[in-house]
Amino acid sequence: MTFTTPQPFGRKQKSSLHLRVLTGIALVAASTGPIPTQAAEPPAEGVLIDARVSQPDPAHPVRAELGLVPVSAGADSSPATAGYLSYTRKNAKPNRPVIFAFNGGPGASAAYLHMGLLGPVLAHVPQDPADTRALSSGTLLGPSKLYDLADVVFIDPPGTGFSKRPEGPAAAPYSTVEGDANAAADLVRQWLASHDRQAAPIYILGESYGTIRAVAMLDALDRQGLAAKVRGVVLLGQALNMIETSQRPDNVVTYAVSLPTLAAIACYHGMVPAPCTAESVTEAAARFAREDYLPALYRGRDLPQADRERLAARLAELTGIPAAFYLANDLRISKERFRVELLRAKGKVMGRYDARYLADRPANVTTMMPGDPASSISDAFGKAMTDYLGGTLKVPGADTYKVIARFDGGWSYGSEDSPFADWPFMSVVERHAAGNTCLRLFVGTGIYDTTTTIGAADYLFAQSSLPQARYRNARYVGGHVFYSDDGSRARFQSDLIDFIKADACRGASK
Repeated sequence: MTFTTPQPFGRKQKSSLHLRVLTGIALVAASTGPIPTQAAEPPAEGVLIDARVSQPDPAHPVRAELGLVPVSAGADSSPATAGYLSYTRKNAKPNRPVIFAFNGGPGASAAYLHMGLLGPVLAHVPQDPADTRALSSGTLLGPSKLYDLADVVFIDPPGTGFSKRPEGPAAAPYSTVEGDANAAADLVRQWLASHDRQAAPIYILGESYGTIRAVAMLDALDRQGLAAKVRGVVLLGQALNMIETSQRPDNVVTYAVSLPTLAAIACYHGMVPAPCTAESVTEAAARFAREDYLPALYRGRDLPQADRERLAARLAELTGIPAAFYLANDLRISKERFRVELLRAKGKVMGRYDARYLADRPANVTTMMPGDPASSISDAFGKAMTDYLGGTLKVPGADTYKVIARFDGGWSYGSEDSPFADWPFMSVVERHAAGNTCLRLFVGTGIYDTTTTIGAADYLFAQSSLPQARYRNARYVGGHVFYSDDGSRARFQSDLIDFIKADACRGASK
């Protein structure tokens, strides 16, 4: 499928663009810090801020550029804008990698990855999940070694950050996997062209729903003529197989897939016999799930009572949920019910995105708890982002930056509204990997995340034809936003550097 898109604005085109867009003002700031624009609000299109930032390494400052570009969701779609905040080194060589990073939602800006993991300055959240005294406990320097190796571009999809998308029915193309990916790929093409980086190796890093966007962008970038430049796809909290692992009551595979996470959470909260470690209990749970639990669930009503009692006893040992509960509930517990049940006697409910975080359980909650005790993590990163834009970069109208945008209507995942629908996102990776021998995949998952679980990541690769040498499947202490943990953040940053350095095609770009 081909479609028309607005032309990129390159270095030679910026002045003409600014003539067409009266509020677009390009700024070049001195090394002492960014110079604010004179506009009262961010312009509708163009470069908002062009500054020199001394973090994370004062000896090697980076250029921080904040801008908006016109993008398209596809043929005949109404125009929209997408935002970017890029950090680049001066006189970058053609083969210097560029990482394009974004969060998910749909409807999330890149604030969380920017302030939590990859930006030049990071917000530091309290390390004790029980510490709710403040959203943030100061700041940290970003990953200087990563900036030595690659440039980083954060993407705000249409409607998030400072960007805009159409309203009403005209917004529909942007609320689809394909249209959303087309818009993001359009920004990638324009950014590379405007910075003379068309030869750079490309890494796409997405989190949560952004993992689906990242994979869908492979086809979109192919239509832009850039597929051969993609060297790596990095997925944090992958959702590629969510249709297979969502907890519909009779989807028996999901109970087996979720078991390692439940075991790790029970171990963390001291609800299983000591001693235990996350590593040991997840391995034991995964083995039990494959060899005993899933086959038993498949047998259903034909499973003998003696086997039911044996399995319920083992499930209790692994998850801290009494055997009687499992016997009364057909050997199953959903992740949402587990959040409520595990610490019921203590009057607590656990976080959805990070089960280490707790909140008081209202007496009337029996099966599902609204809200999420772990939301303080995202709140901290979101506030830090607007503070950074307004305080450090001096962006006019920083308080209008949309960390999260709420879109009307549903989201189309690319197939018919049918009980037999298929969302073959992993097959897209496999197809592109077959044609691009330089393409590799890196999946990182938080051990205490009940939404996109470590078992789901293991299942993804178990069902994939992708050669083992072409992917990395890593686990990290923490939840969905595992980089809120100091150790996990440092480890992932190091792992990402190693992943890029392991590119066998390095130096092949022309």
